[in-house]
Amino acid sequence: MTLTDATQFPLRLTVLASWPRLLLQTFERLDLPADQLAREAGLIPEQLADANARVPSMAVVQLWRLGLARTDTNLPLAIAEHVNAGTFHALGFAMASSDTGRDALALLERYYSLMTTTIQLHRVEQPGQCGLRMHSSPLLHHLLENFAEADLNDSLGQLREAGALALVSLCRHYFGVRFTPHSVSFRRHLGTSRDDYAHILGCPVQDNANQDTIWFDNELLDRPLPSANAHLATVNEQVVASYLRLLQQDWPSQVVSEIILQMPAGKVTQQSVAQALNLSSRTLQRRLNEAHISFRELLQQARQELAVQYIRHSDIAILEIGYRLGFSEPANFTRAFRQWTGEAPARFRERARSAAP
Repeated sequence: MTLTDATQFPLRLTVLASWPRLLLQTFERLDLPADQLAREAGLIPEQLADANARVPSMAVVQLWRLGLARTDTNLPLAIAEHVNAGTFHALGFAMASSDTGRDALALLERYYSLMTTTIQLHRVEQPGQCGLRMHSSPLLHHLLENFAEADLNDSLGQLREAGALALVSLCRHYFGVRFTPHSVSFRRHLGTSRDDYAHILGCPVQDNANQDTIWFDNELLDRPLPSANAHLATVNEQVVASYLRLLQQDWPSQVVSEIILQMPAGKVTQQSVAQALNLSSRTLQRRLNEAHISFRELLQQARQELAVQYIRHSDIAILEIGYRLGFSEPANFTRAFRQWTGEAPARFRERARSAAP
């Protein structure tokens, strides 16, 4: 089996296809070779045409980085200009038909994993204000601790900013009011772009913050929305909930993710993974049997995916990587990696680094 560099990342780190599709549409408006960049990032056009499809988050990050290398345009701001109804799937329509802005944000927090399993939203409160805080999912946080590549973290920061700007754009488009935040904080240093962000958002913008957070005034959130429709809100929420149930029933992906989280602590077993997923070992075995795959196969898959990411995105010594993945002998790791990718680890790292934008 040969792994594709950009797209192989733990299976639970996925993005709804509408997001890379929006990014490609923005590239086209910037006269960038969108189709070529999509292929280079490992994205399949036929897959993106399916509004319900999901793609690996790392492929979207790679697409973003390829675009950045070809333009001086501020991509988060350019993305926000082209947000449309389909970008947020049924979740956007459910938000628009909610009773109030507060209800809409509650839906967004509850169902944001429909958009991506890479970023999580958490509502926070302070006197007179309600905030939406964006942070990495536990799996992404774990991986970033190991793949601390500066431009990877920078790209992820820009993608979070694009998500925040897209949310504000969506609110203004649907709600029929000037849905302006009270203030916005970003972790990244924005430099001269901070004034552009403040102009688009219509509020003060802080950079170099501890968290990415959008703050709204309670008075604004509690206003009735012009497009409120209880029946439509219920119908669209049912669509979202149904979609997420299918996503949550992808047990092989959940197992791979949990294996990766547990791997640094030592030996990973089916029992330890089942316990973390709140299942008995027998129940987990039955669900994997229904998916026609074994725990042993998933453990091997997790090692493959994690090995590729360690080699590609970190400067950790290859010998150390082998030990982290449970290989007692360096030669065994080299042999396994060559079977997975067709190349020795050192050659794979050299080629991946030379190909990076």
